[in-house]
Amino acid sequence: MRLLAIAGVLAATFAGSSALAQGSYRHHTFCLMKGSSKECAYDSMAQCLQAKTGNKDTCEPNSAPQNH
Repeated sequence: MRLLAIAGVLAATFAGSSALAQGSYRHHTFCLMKGSSKECAYDSMAQCLQAKTGNKDTCEPNSAPQNH
């Protein structure tokens, strides 16, 4: 019985946190590529270019959001 109650609390916690995460999602239009890492946090090409730190860094359009 105790295990069932704990499982219910955990399920409610995870369901609430995923709903919150989905509600706060914001798609950004451009991604900064640094080697093998990809940071999609820019709304304009100018913002992305300003964040570059080296000549090998590149900016590219972010693909359309999936399942949002």
